[in-house]
Amino acid sequence: MSAVVSNLKSVSEMKGPQGLPIIGNLLQVDIEKFHLQLEQWSNEYGPIYKIKMGPREIVCISDAETINQMLRDRPTTFRRRRSLETIIDEMGFNGVFSSEGDDWKRQRKQVALALNSAHLHQFTPKLLATTETLRKHWLQYAETGESVDLCRDVMRYTVDVTTQLAFGVNVNTLETDGPIIQQQLDKVFPVLARRINAPFPYWRYFRFKRDRELDKALINIRETINGFIADCRQRMADNPEIHAAPTNFLESVIAAQATEDGAEFTNDDIYANVLTLLLAGEDTTANTIAWAAHYLIQYPEYFARARAEVDALIAPEVSPTDYQQLSKLPFIEAFANETMRLKSIAPLNGLETNEAVELLGYWVPANTPVLALTRHPAIDKSNFGEPARFNPERWLKTQSPNQCPHNTQAFLPFGTGPRFCPGRNLALAEIKIVLAMLCRNFDLRLTNPDIKIEEKLSFTMLPKHLDVKFSRRA
Repeated sequence: MSAVVSNLKSVSEMKGPQGLPIIGNLLQVDIEKFHLQLEQWSNEYGPIYKIKMGPREIVCISDAETINQMLRDRPTTFRRRRSLETIIDEMGFNGVFSSEGDDWKRQRKQVALALNSAHLHQFTPKLLATTETLRKHWLQYAETGESVDLCRDVMRYTVDVTTQLAFGVNVNTLETDGPIIQQQLDKVFPVLARRINAPFPYWRYFRFKRDRELDKALINIRETINGFIADCRQRMADNPEIHAAPTNFLESVIAAQATEDGAEFTNDDIYANVLTLLLAGEDTTANTIAWAAHYLIQYPEYFARARAEVDALIAPEVSPTDYQQLSKLPFIEAFANETMRLKSIAPLNGLETNEAVELLGYWVPANTPVLALTRHPAIDKSNFGEPARFNPERWLKTQSPNQCPHNTQAFLPFGTGPRFCPGRNLALAEIKIVLAMLCRNFDLRLTNPDIKIEEKLSFTMLPKHLDVKFSRRA
């Protein structure tokens, strides 16, 4: 061991919450509030500590600079947890999100191409049309005064957007029950979250009810997506000009597959990445929109300011009418950023060391699980002034001295480094267009203000009990 390494502490010397023999900290953890427990322990034990989940020791990191370096060092020094890749591979959709090494590089290029800005600009009319469907849907609730499960509604909106982007098919779950695939997608993330955090792979030996339901859901999802793929291939065979000007994600990856660069992009890769896009596009964007709506209710002064900005830009229209308008809503964008700072839908990022590495004075061996607490730096006073306060103003150039510091390196809703989220532009477009439409047309309030809106972790983090009532704008 070198002199440098010998001066470092080992993981065994790392602080952490006291656990029980064999099971470690398992009984101290509520999976739905796991991120909150980890953040609380970070406040107690510092920016690096360890927990034990059964026999596994997991290193937890909440230091912004270290997390940024870890994310930039992928896929060499760090990678996603091997357990995640294995579990998703067992489920049959090991796409660009979970794959590693050469597999990831091969898929990333084609997925990024299909999600580039040129394709998003072409997709804008469908995004605007789906937003208009959502507006009319909420108008009906405004007339009846009926309570709305906001998470459900915006989830349906993002499903409708994503299926059109993915397949060019409008499943219209906002106005109908939609195809069976929409009903089955909701079963994936909760089981995935439980399996990732399970102390041993129980599902390989026996199945609970939720595991059996997932098995059936995955069969139905594969049949539906393979049907879309077959239809798309036939359409492109009948209309070869589509290869030069694809209009959706599926056409893009099939067109790329036919080129020399895309020859290694297999049919299984297409299925895996289409499903990954559906899952990621459904949960992450929808939950951010829901949290933003919650803050509009909580802070009427910011609601009024956002509304004035939208009015000035698009009146007399009821919603934005082109993609360029979305870049002219600085306060709406600041509001979205502040929402993502405080309510990051991905507050944790599970990694693993490919080789032994030094982390904050500790020597961490290869193959060690590492949890990056990616939200914690954004709610730490060393990175953001008055960190617990919801204040969109901090993202504008006119911020006051008491809003310092303002460390954007500690703001990681889309990650950073080589595996930066390729769907960021689409997500931000959806968030801004829905918030603009909501501000322009509606007032809203909580159905029951006495019920606390809580954070729930189900692979992504969502608001619990967010039931609202819409009314026409006063």
